[in-house]
Amino acid sequence: MLSPALVIVVLVVLVLLVLFNLLLTLRLAAIVQQREYDRLPLAFPLGAPLPGFVARRQHDGSELTSTSLSGAAAILVFLSPACGDCRRRRVELIELHPAITASGISLWLFGAGSRRRVRAFFEGTPLARHAMSIKPGVRRRLNPRNAAPFYLFVDDAGIVVASGFVGNDDWNSFVAQMREMSGAGLRQIPDGVSVGAVTDATSPAATVSID
Repeated sequence: MLSPALVIVVLVVLVLLVLFNLLLTLRLAAIVQQREYDRLPLAFPLGAPLPGFVARRQHDGSELTSTSLSGAAAILVFLSPACGDCRRRRVELIELHPAITASGISLWLFGAGSRRRVRAFFEGTPLARHAMSIKPGVRRRLNPRNAAPFYLFVDDAGIVVASGFVGNDDWNSFVAQMREMSGAGLRQIPDGVSVGAVTDATSPAATVSID
């Protein structure tokens, strides 16, 4: 018959083995998950049409479909309230908003996190009316790695012409064009941007030039 002390030792060893196996399983699961994530594309494929999807405006709950963007260039931007760079990009978008509006480019913003937190992120800014919510499956199609800040540029034919992290060369080229418009009092339009009347899901055609 085993002594009480030996029983305790055996139980401790068994508990340690179970914990070790659990940690090993969790580690292997994390490695597999990371490898699956690394296989995801970094951005939406260029030259591909924007897929059909339904979005809901956060400020009034109304629904819009991606087909309503037909005939208008659009910028789809993914931001997260928890992301420091996203907060800086929100300030940048507020600065660019008058030029984006004047150019007739549709602006759709998608936030990550709870609806309440995302609404608070845009509340009190001109960006609030552009904030949309979409289903997780749609988000994964548009933004495969759920990155932020991330963007898609879509031309007036519904084709994605640029995609990637906000702040890359294509994004900076767009920002420079919008700032040129702002600096010219929105009277002189830089090459490659055709001005419409207003920015909305049904705004007139505009073309974003990516140099």
